[in-house]
Amino acid sequence: MPADVDARPRFLLYTLLTVGLVVLLFAGVGVWNYRLNPLAYDRGHIREVAGVLAQGRNYANYDTNINWRALRREQIYQLKAAPDVVVFGGSRWWEAHADLFPGQTFFNAWVSNDQAEDALALAYMLDRAGKLPKTLILSLRFISFQPPAEREAAEWQEWADEYRAMATRLGVPAHSYFDTAPIKNWSGLFYAPAVFERARQVSAAPAEPGPTANLQNPALEVIAADGSIHWSDKSLAKYTKKFVDGAVRKELLKIGDRAPKIDPALVDAMGKAIGFLRGKGVRVVLVQTPYHPDFYAEVQKRPFGKTLNSLEAVAQDMSRRWGVISVGGYDPAKFGCVAADFIDQIHSKPACLSKVVRLIPADKGV
Repeated sequence: MPADVDARPRFLLYTLLTVGLVVLLFAGVGVWNYRLNPLAYDRGHIREVAGVLAQGRNYANYDTNINWRALRREQIYQLKAAPDVVVFGGSRWWEAHADLFPGQTFFNAWVSNDQAEDALALAYMLDRAGKLPKTLILSLRFISFQPPAEREAAEWQEWADEYRAMATRLGVPAHSYFDTAPIKNWSGLFYAPAVFERARQVSAAPAEPGPTANLQNPALEVIAADGSIHWSDKSLAKYTKKFVDGAVRKELLKIGDRAPKIDPALVDAMGKAIGFLRGKGVRVVLVQTPYHPDFYAEVQKRPFGKTLNSLEAVAQDMSRRWGVISVGGYDPAKFGCVAADFIDQIHSKPACLSKVVRLIPADKGV
C-alpha cells in the first residue's frame, strides 16, 4: 500500500484536531470577552442597567467603552415619560448634564461615533416608544455624512434595523444589508488581545461597576441617570495640559491632509428625518460644538478645515430648508472657549458647552 494512502487518515485527524482547537480557542476568547464586557455584549445586562438609569439612579463602570446604542435603545423604551429636551450627537456631548437645561426634563442620548443614519434611527425609536421630546438637539460630526464604504467606525450598524425602518418610512434609499451588517462590532467579541487588556483592567480596579447615588467616583466613570458622563477622579487628574496638547498633536498627525467626504444623499436623508420630526411637533435645533483652539487653527490650513466649513454651511442650509434653529459652530473663539475648556482636540467641558447651549432660544412652540 502506498505511503501517502496510509498518511491520509493521520492528516485528516490532525486537521480536525487543529480546527477543533482553533474553534475552542475562539469560543473561549468570546466567552471571556462576553463576561468581562457585559455592557458591550450582554443584552440582558444592558437592559438591567437601563432600568437602573430609568429609576433615576446612576451607574458606575470601568470605562465608557460600551455598546452605547444598545443601552440608548433600552433607555428610550424604558423612559417613564417623554423628556422636554433630548440631546443627540457623538461623544462631544458626553459632559452635557441636566443642569445645562434648568427647569426641564432632560435625556442625553449621545453615542460614540455618530453618523447621519443614527438620526433616522433615533427618530424612529423615539416615535415608536411614544417618547418624542418637545426639543431635540442634533449636531453634525466631521464624518456624519461620510459614505459607509469610507468609514472606519462601524458602531452605527447597531441601529441598522431602526435606520432601515425609518428610511423606508421617509422614502429614501437605505444602504444594502452588506453595508449595515454589524460584522465588525461582533467580531470584536473574538479579539484575543482585548481579553487580556480587559482582565488586567478589571483586576487592577479598586471597585466593581454598579448602581450608585453619587456622580463622582475615585476610579470608575459614572453614567448619570440623565445619560451624561461624570469622569472619575483618576480621569480628571489625567486631563492635564500636557495630556491635552499631546492628544491634539496626535490627532493632527492622524488626519494629515485627508478630508472626509459629504454624501448629498445622507444630507437629504437626515433632512427628511428632521422634516418628519417637525411634522410630529418636535422643535429640532442643530447645534455644533467647537474644537480645541490649537486644533481648529491648524486644520483651517488643511482639507479637513474645508470639510468643517462645509458642514457649517450644511447646517445653515438645513435650517432654512426645514425651518429649524441652527446655532453654534466649530470655531471656539466665537464662543469664548479656550484651551483649558477641552480634554482633547474635540471634547469640551461643560464650561464651553454651556456657552453654546445658552444660544438656543427659549421654546415658543414649533
